[in-house]
Amino acid sequence: MVERILLHKVDIEKRKKSVGEWDLCKEEKEKVLQFLDELELGRVNKGKKICHGRISKYIQCLNICLGFFKKNCKDLTIKDIENFERSISLGTLKTYKGTKYMTSTQVDLKRLLKVYLRWRLGKAKSLKLVDWLDTRDVKKTPSYLSEQEIEKLYRSCKSAKERFLVVVLFDSGARAGEFVNIRFEDIILPSGNDNYVKLTLKEEYSKTQGRTIALYWKHSLDAVKDYLEQRIREGIKSNEPVYTTSYECTGKFLNRLGMKVLNKSIHAHLFRHSSATYYASKLNRQQICYRYGWRFSSNMPDVYISRAGMQDKELDKQFSSTSIEEMKAVLEKQLLMNKLVSERQQEMENELNQRRSLDPLLTELLNMPGIKEMLSKMGGAKSTLLNH
Repeated sequence: MVERILLHKVDIEKRKKSVGEWDLCKEEKEKVLQFLDELELGRVNKGKKICHGRISKYIQCLNICLGFFKKNCKDLTIKDIENFERSISLGTLKTYKGTKYMTSTQVDLKRLLKVYLRWRLGKAKSLKLVDWLDTRDVKKTPSYLSEQEIEKLYRSCKSAKERFLVVVLFDSGARAGEFVNIRFEDIILPSGNDNYVKLTLKEEYSKTQGRTIALYWKHSLDAVKDYLEQRIREGIKSNEPVYTTSYECTGKFLNRLGMKVLNKSIHAHLFRHSSATYYASKLNRQQICYRYGWRFSSNMPDVYISRAGMQDKELDKQFSSTSIEEMKAVLEKQLLMNKLVSERQQEMENELNQRRSLDPLLTELLNMPGIKEMLSKMGGAKSTLLNH
């Protein structure tokens, strides 16, 4: 199998040697090294081996936690744990920059401390000490870029490689570790009746689940096709990575591009948030989970579905439908009123025309001899009656 490309090159042996410099007793240092070895073998987390990057994270966090206690873990008390919790929560325990630890980092510190103490002291004793620590995930709505901002970034790219980077990060929503491991064989250009690029994110390079997805964004086909043609001219092989720039250099490029075009700092994972936000209004929950490699039980899709306002959109449709029905009813009523008025006007016009048709007969009748005298007498008689 082709070797996985790592985002960060970690000299894990060098990191392990640094444990010897910690301000701890000899026994605790030896226990930490033993813990790291068993962690790497998979003996700590139920047969699950831990990668070097994660082991490096353990070393960093344990250095902070155990450095705070400065004692053998066998001698730890609940009071020690309470002081630790209070120090990181209030900011008394600071980073090397002199700042308070971020809430997410505080959670990491407490989680990894729990794992170490469970291994070090046993389940029963560790539960009494640290079971009460709050290690819940901190809910936070991720930042994202709008499609218009992605469009600006895309149009500001100066090469096929840069356009490929922006397009695939956004449209696929791939994690950085998945993106750098995309091989030439993982991309299939459309043929026949197909219209979209198909991209496979292999399980062996994924944090969660592998998947094959289509790239639907309007610029994806052109950007991917152009860069693949360039890589073919360069002699790329089937199992070689398509994108070859290091993660560190890629991060610097994206930051420069973001500051120049959007006046904001951007990073690779921001494109994943942006992608999920973009597709949340276009896919159902199951499709979103599959596209981004989330378990169907994950609550991650809900963050983006909520942001896209899908529930409100359904209400908008209902209210729009209600408004349209109300307008139809008003319009029908108005049309009926107009019809009645028109019919009444027509009746009056018919009556008037009928009277006009009798005018010549009346004129002729009035001109007949004796008619005027008779009408005059009738008028006189009527006047006499009125006077009485």
